[in-house]
Amino acid sequence: MDTAKMNQAIRIAKLYYELHYNQLEIAAREGISKSSVSRILKNAMDMGIIEVRIKDSVLADSSLENELIERFPIKRAIIVPDLVGNPQILMQDVCAALAEDLPRYIKNDSVIGVTWGHALAVLAQQLPKMKRKGVSVIQLTGGFSRAIFESGALDVLKRFVDSVGGIGYQIPAPAMVAEPSIVDALKKDPQIQEILEMAEVCQTAIYSVGNLERPSIVYEMGLIDENDYKDFSRRGAVGDCCSHFINKNGELFDKKIDARVVGASLETIKKIPNKLVVAVGKEKEKILTAALRGGLVDSLYIDEPTAELIVRHNPIN
Repeated sequence: MDTAKMNQAIRIAKLYYELHYNQLEIAAREGISKSSVSRILKNAMDMGIIEVRIKDSVLADSSLENELIERFPIKRAIIVPDLVGNPQILMQDVCAALAEDLPRYIKNDSVIGVTWGHALAVLAQQLPKMKRKGVSVIQLTGGFSRAIFESGALDVLKRFVDSVGGIGYQIPAPAMVAEPSIVDALKKDPQIQEILEMAEVCQTAIYSVGNLERPSIVYEMGLIDENDYKDFSRRGAVGDCCSHFINKNGELFDKKIDARVVGASLETIKKIPNKLVVAVGKEKEKILTAALRGGLVDSLYIDEPTAELIVRHNPIN
């Protein structure tokens, strides 16, 4: 089956099984007969495309992956096509690709670091059960909210702990506080001190990146306000990576602002051998490009439209 027919088969399967279109609706959308829709679904089942979930990883774009690797210091790029045009389904598909790969990165007696946010919440719901021993799961940044908003940080941590059968370590603090002196005081807490020490030997980190926009989780949590957004943007910030706000080159945009972050430092995160980053949506282009330039990504899990945009805007000189 050629690529165009494979794309159509997966697209129809997603419309039918995930978005719950009926066969007549799919036929009208695709410009084919209802019997053709039925036949394509059957063939997709026979080929193993449809199991408990839809396996679209067979369409990994190796040429686009190579283009990203040529442009940025990364090891892998897993690119998932947008076959349906539904942001929720696309997020689930990209996270499923990471969840499928995750066992290859998690070793016995290791430390893995996680953050929080929408992408991590979707990923956490798809984690496989792994038979591992002695695994510690730490938060790379605080997840407590300063406003009446639930970040989901604790749920993400719990799901990763359940997945690996390990022990979880929560940073009992917000990701950002009002003054650096508060951070200094928090770092004297034995629990936080232990987690930050574990971050120094962390082997695998799983996180997303946040673009500088409203609404966003950092905004809803009260970590930064409207004036901060305007100021950060004016001075060159493009978004955050693990609550560290960075510029277009992936560097800290303001060290004084960064001194208010409660969590592993950006330099510590850069040193982690396996940095798995998941992000979906063209609005993430600037912050993703910055993270890629700054050495904050080893393996990138991304949707095809965003990957194409990054490649197009970063030609090889």
